[in-house]
Order: sequence, then structure tokens, then C-alpha cells
Amino acid sequence: MDVESYFRSLTTELESLKDRVRNFIHGAHWLTDGEWKESVLRSILARKLPDTVKIGRGFVLTQDGASSQCDILLYKASAPILFKESDLVFLTPDAVLGIIEVKSRTDRRTLEAALDKFSQIGRKLRRHKEHCFFGLFSYESAINQDRVVLETLCNKCDHETKIVDLINLGCSTFVRWWKFSPGDGIAHYERWHSYSLENMSAGYFIANVIDFVSPDSVRSNSWLWFPEAGKESKKTGDIAFGHALNH
Repeated sequence: MDVESYFRSLTTELESLKDRVRNFIHGAHWLTDGEWKESVLRSILARKLPDTVKIGRGFVLTQDGASSQCDILLYKASAPILFKESDLVFLTPDAVLGIIEVKSRTDRRTLEAALDKFSQIGRKLRRHKEHCFFGLFSYESAINQDRVVLETLCNKCDHETKIVDLINLGCSTFVRWWKFSPGDGIAHYERWHSYSLENMSAGYFIANVIDFVSPDSVRSNSWLWFPEAGKESKKTGDIAFGHALNH
């Protein structure tokens, strides 16, 4: 299987679909355009999710109150649901596997706002010791230097509850959090890596989402899920987590 070509096809598919609504309404209703972009990514992810994982949008309710609205929620199919109507769900923290924020275009201010949102959700959700991943997917990027993204992550994600695991910016920029070394998967590492993956970053983002919810299957068949050459040779930078990881 040519995984690199498949990743490029996923990126091309997202790129071709992203402006389909905007072509009709132009700037008349940005909320509808944003909802369309969220639904495109949800649809592609849903094709790959096992039956044990469901996907929707909505809110997580904790004793501290409701989270802000989450563009994409991945949750356990076995968990009870407080409320469900179409793809709108209200969930308890133990049900949540991952949360993804979707943006049409990201600049530094948009990135900071997204990380602040994850910070607020993380304080509510991860306080309950429930493990879930956070991801940001942006169809376009106005950030020209990967170092800006890494430094913003380091400054904003200053506690383990705030760590954002995956970021896709445009067609080629991908950022991943590594708690353990990407070399052996055992040694504590605690760094973000940025990568330049020409027209493949969306494919990597999607494959890593599936890896988070089905790690055993993905890792035992990694040759089908990720390009054989890997992405470390395409790393553009890294930055260490230097804050209260264990507090």
C-alpha cells in the first residue's frame, strides 16, 4: 500500500471540499461555512472509526459545569449519553476519548485562543483523571514559521491538563506531542515536534487520531497506517515541556 499517496489523497479531498458551502454563500454566513468544514472532517474520521467509538459535536458536563462547545467529540460507544439529537451530544467526562477544534484559517491569535479553550476544557475534564486527546485542525494557516507554533504551545500548555496533542495547519504543517520518545516509545520525552509534510499533514492528523482511540490495532499494523519512511526526517523543530507536568 502506498500510504504517502493515500495521505495526499485525503489532504486533497479535504482541500476540495472545504469551500463548497462558501462558493454558494460567499461571506454571507460564516457560521454555516464553519459548520460545513467541521462536518467534512467528522465524515472522513467516521469512515475509519471502529464501532466502539462514536463521533459528534457538543458539550461535556462535569461537576464544575458544562464545557464550551466542542466542534468534534470522539466518545465511547459503550458509555451512556446524557442527551443526543442527531450529532449533538452531551457527555460525561468518562465517555470522552478526544476533542478536536476545527478552524478555517489560523493565525497566531487564533492559535492562542484555541489553546486557551483547550486549557479551560482540560481543567474541567482531565481533573477527573479521564484520558482524552486534544487536537486542532485548521484548513489554512497564516503562520509562516513552525517555531511560532512550538513556542506558543510551550507558553500556553503549561500544565499536563492543558497539553494539546495534535495540530494540523494547512496542507503541510503537522505538530505532535510526544510524551514518550518517538524512537522507542518507552523513555519519557515530553516534547512537541513540528513537521513539514508536503500535502500529507491531514493524512497524518487523521491517522494519529485513529492511533489515539485504537492504539493496539494501529501499532500492530503500522505499515498500513503510516508511511514506511516515517516523518522524523521531515521534522522542522521541537520544544520541551518545561512546566508542571507532574503537579
